[in-house]
Amino acid sequence: MTTDIATMERIEREKRDALHSQVVVPNKEKNFHQQNTKDLNTARDIFKKSSELDNISMFDMDKFREIMRR
Repeated sequence: MTTDIATMERIEREKRDALHSQVVVPNKEKNFHQQNTKDLNTARDIFKKSSELDNISMFDMDKFREIMRR
């Protein structure tokens, strides 16, 4: 009887893991790509706005550095 319960739990865990890899992993990849694109665009805007970082405010420099660290 305990073997049956353990087997059922294992089967449920395998189903859950399969569903997780089908749904959650692609969503994480998509979200990462979207966030990476936003960060790249923000860094590009700061770079252009500050004349290639020659005339940059401390706030923008901190934001630029933070994006580049990721």
